[in-house]
Amino acid sequence: MSAEPKPRSAYSAQSDSAQAAQEIVSQLGEHTPRLIVFFATVEHDGALIGQTLAQQFPTAQIAGCSSNGEFTDRDYGTGGVAVLSLGEDILSEVASAIAVLDDGVEHGIHAAAEVLSTQLGQPLAELPASRWVGLGLLEGANGQEERINESLGHIAPLIPFVGGSAGDRIRFHRTWVYAAGQLHHNACALMLLRPVRPFAILKTCHFTASPIEVEVTKADPSKRLIHELDGQKAVDRYCQIVGVSVSELGFPHLLANPLGLMIEGQPWLRSVVRPEGSSLFFACAVLEGMRLHLMTAGDIVQNAATAFTAATEPLGVPPRAAILFNCAYRMIEVQLKGLEAAYHSALSSIPHAGLHSNGESYLGHINQTLTGIVFS
Repeated sequence: MSAEPKPRSAYSAQSDSAQAAQEIVSQLGEHTPRLIVFFATVEHDGALIGQTLAQQFPTAQIAGCSSNGEFTDRDYGTGGVAVLSLGEDILSEVASAIAVLDDGVEHGIHAAAEVLSTQLGQPLAELPASRWVGLGLLEGANGQEERINESLGHIAPLIPFVGGSAGDRIRFHRTWVYAAGQLHHNACALMLLRPVRPFAILKTCHFTASPIEVEVTKADPSKRLIHELDGQKAVDRYCQIVGVSVSELGFPHLLANPLGLMIEGQPWLRSVVRPEGSSLFFACAVLEGMRLHLMTAGDIVQNAATAFTAATEPLGVPPRAAILFNCAYRMIEVQLKGLEAAYHSALSSIPHAGLHSNGESYLGHINQTLTGIVFS
C-alpha cells in the first residue's frame, strides 16, 4: 500500500553527488510524486542527481538548478542539495521543458513553449490563468533574465511565471539547469503546473520606500548600468542620498540601500552591485526616466515569518507547501547579522525547498526579494 500523498522535502549536506542523491531518495521514501524540484550547489553533478531521482520516481517530472545556497524546512546550508516532492494531492497536471539559449533567448524560449504545448495538448496562450502557474529556473550568469521574462510574457501572456536565477556561489561565471532528463549551462528549466486547489504567488521584501526619490536620467539597460541620477554622476548622487562619501562607499552601504520602483504601492527592488567609474552597475536593468525611491530596511525575519500566511490569506485556506527563490543578498544580510538560523526557522512552518538566487522572477527580473509559489 502506498503512503498517503503529502508534500515531502529532503536535504543533504553531502558533497559527493551520488551519496547526496541516495540520501535524498532515502528521505523522500516511497511515494508517487507528480513533480520533484531540486536545488544543488554548482559543484554538484546535477545530471546524476536528476537521473537518480527519475529512476526512483518514474511518475515525476523532475527539474532543478544550481544555487548560491540551498534550504528546506529540514535544514539549510551551502554546498548541499534541497528537494521538494509534490504529489497528486497538490498538482493535477505538470509539463516541463528545457529552453536552451545557445541560439538566442527568443528561439530557446519559443522552442520550449512548443514542447510544453505538445505535452498539454493546447497552446500556452489558451490555458486559463486562474488554474495554471508557470515555474522558471533561469540561467543566472549572463544577464539574460529581462529578455527571458519578456519572451515568456509573449508566449503565455496570461500565465504568471514565478522563479529565480540559478546560482554559482555568487561568481556569475556559469550556472546549470536540469529538466526533461537534460542538463545545460546556458538554459532555463520551464514548468507549467496545474494545482488541485487555489495557489498563491509569493513576492515579498522587508524594504519600504523612503521619501527620497531620484530619476534615472542616463542609463544603459542592456549593460545594467546607470550613468546619471537627477542629472548628476550616478555614484555621486547615490552617495548623497545614502549619506556617505564616494571614498567611503562599500558593500554594506549597497546591501542596505537598494533603490525601488514603486508600482501601486508595492516595491520592485533594484540592487546596486558595485560602482563602475562614476556609474553604478545594478543586478537588473533600469530604464531612463524611471523614478526610484531609496529604500528603508525593516525586519527580515518578521518578513519571512508572515510571508506564507500573507500570501494565502486571500485564498481563505492554509499554506501546505512552497517552492522558494530567495535573493543571495538576503542570504548575505542574515549571515552578516547572525540571523540565518532565525530566518530559516521562520520559513519552516510548511514543507518547502528553495535556493538563494542570482535574482528573482515575477512579472520581470527583481532583486533582494523572496518569490515563490505557495500551494494550499
